[in-house]
Amino acid sequence: MFNYKIVPVVRSNMANDIEARIIAGEHWEFIDSTVHESSIDPNDKNVINSSQFVHLMYGDNGPCSVMYNEIAKPILWMLEEKTGLEVTRPQRIKANLLTINGSSTDNYNPPHIDLPDETYLSMVYYVNDSDGDTRIFNNTVEQGFYDMEMIYSNTPVKGTAIIFPSIRFHCSSNPIKHNARAVINFVFAVTNTSLEKFLQK
Repeated sequence: MFNYKIVPVVRSNMANDIEARIIAGEHWEFIDSTVHESSIDPNDKNVINSSQFVHLMYGDNGPCSVMYNEIAKPILWMLEEKTGLEVTRPQRIKANLLTINGSSTDNYNPPHIDLPDETYLSMVYYVNDSDGDTRIFNNTVEQGFYDMEMIYSNTPVKGTAIIFPSIRFHCSSNPIKHNARAVINFVFAVTNTSLEKFLQK
């Protein structure tokens, strides 16, 4: 199993259009936490369970927003073109927006997995340049969320994405220097052959 890969996905002019559409829209739903409290290691004093704004594009019943066809699907097409991955089925796609909340550079939102299925990948696409790193941890769903160690921290760069197994623990962190940190989270399945070729690059 691989840990993570960073990939450029969207060319700059389209990345600018996506940023304007996502951040300036009136489509956000306010959520008072990023992860349910029962899934947090009480011994991890760096965790702050921040509120956030979300917009679901693809859920259990398929597409549920015009942004799926207008934004998410084109990003997946460009991902396939750039990486050779062949996406067979999305499982969930949603935009998240975090704002300044007084946290420090040591703080992060609760580590979590996206799906307890090793055949799925997760991708965090960065809508805007920001601070508020994505953190990747050594544990997967089998080890649980106690006593984890961070193995990588990735700063958001507009138009790029980080890809990792959906069973690996990861988390966001709130911006400190920028007003907003916006991402689109993808969970999807790919063909085994295309994943093998992708990991060999």
